[in-house]
Amino acid sequence: MGSLLSLIFNCYGQSNYMSSGYVSLIIKGASPHDLKNLEVDGPFMSDPLQGDRPVTFRSVNDSTLLLSEFTFGPASVFFRINGRYLSTILLPNETNFINLHVTGSANLDLDYHGSYKEIFDNSDLQEKLIMKMFSYMPTVKKGGAKFTSEKEFTEVKMLHLNQMKDSLLKNVPSQFLRNYYSKLIETFQITPLLKDYRTSLLTYYKMTGIDDKKEVNIPVRTRSYYENLITSSYLDSLSLLPSGYFDLLLTIQKDTLLQLPDILKAGPAVFIKSLKKTFKYLSQDDHNLFYDMMAASAYINAINQGQQLSDQNLYDIVAYFKNKQLSSYILHRFDISVFSQKKNGEVFFLPFEKENDDVLNNILEKYKGKAVLIDLWATWCGPCLAASPAMEKVKKRFENRNDIKFIYLTDETSDRNRFYELTKVLKGEHYYLHKNQFEAIKKKYNFEGIPSYVVFDKNGNMSQASTAPDNLEEVAKAWIESVL
Repeated sequence: MGSLLSLIFNCYGQSNYMSSGYVSLIIKGASPHDLKNLEVDGPFMSDPLQGDRPVTFRSVNDSTLLLSEFTFGPASVFFRINGRYLSTILLPNETNFINLHVTGSANLDLDYHGSYKEIFDNSDLQEKLIMKMFSYMPTVKKGGAKFTSEKEFTEVKMLHLNQMKDSLLKNVPSQFLRNYYSKLIETFQITPLLKDYRTSLLTYYKMTGIDDKKEVNIPVRTRSYYENLITSSYLDSLSLLPSGYFDLLLTIQKDTLLQLPDILKAGPAVFIKSLKKTFKYLSQDDHNLFYDMMAASAYINAINQGQQLSDQNLYDIVAYFKNKQLSSYILHRFDISVFSQKKNGEVFFLPFEKENDDVLNNILEKYKGKAVLIDLWATWCGPCLAASPAMEKVKKRFENRNDIKFIYLTDETSDRNRFYELTKVLKGEHYYLHKNQFEAIKKKYNFEGIPSYVVFDKNGNMSQASTAPDNLEEVAKAWIESVL
């Protein structure tokens, strides 16, 4: 039965998942009263060619909210309504509905209509699974032997991964959900093994009681390291569903071991030829799901970094990809990037000379006579994005005041195109700084990480400075009240 479901799923996926278009989710209240006092945190969305990012529900009228975004392939969405975690998958060119009715003081009656009702109806199960995944500790023998090769290490890690899946998925109610959750766990667990081999191995040794780094011999990592981690399952469209899929592709691209060429200079055919040096065990065919998505993500990553596509690049994209929905999506992302950089008047991209380390005074000079809350963040910073719904509520609280400004600062470590896209969601004024300028501000206020916040009164005096405070919404409101 499981293999039949997998076959049905894969055939469905191949015909519907490899397309681009708008995904849509509509929330309809039974009455305007149902949406009036609704607390919506998020939503966040990811798809196979974009990582997790905040998006918005638009208020169509008193009883209707709309989420609509252009994606390639299935989009994973999660959000909270009145504190309740909700998740689903949206497909391009389909519209999904949630009929909502508030009963009693705050009880929610939610009726979902869409392709992935089963995922939505089991949202609480998914939330618990994710929490257990990050806290899961494998059973290991103390004082175990050191690894003689990287292959031995990946075999043990895959054994632990399978044990984790067996433990966490034993009470999952359906084969489809088990397949989906299994891929979700796998993607989140494999990416760190690819990002930092040494740290992953030393962490394992520490668990077994081998904690003296001087005694540890780190086996040389070769291309065969991938053979136990990226398997033929990544040729199946089920691999597109987990929210961490795009980050996994980027991690593989950035691996210096693979020495992948710049796709803009080498072209897609040379890029895939280089990729096959490592992944020839998957397929010798130049066109399969994994190779196509790796090439597409390489173009998207270049666009995100603000690189311009030449006429040759545009020709290569159109000519190389057999799936024209995929090539059209890449060109769409490039057009959006160019448009965003030209049109956003509240975005200041590298506005100061790199040699000028102390740019904070230059920024504050623009807002004399106003209170200012500065948010230091980055597009790659999960906690920064997770904090954004709370900060949006803070901004809404003071939206009728003209004596408070919300300023966002990031630097060159942020993907440029993703930065421009997120500025549409994160309301306020945005500065993309040189790295030395951003680091100088962090150093000035002793910030070791982000998200960090600085509040200035109307005279330009610093009032508050904090990194990732608890209860951000209430704390930030109190900060602002104290300087108005």
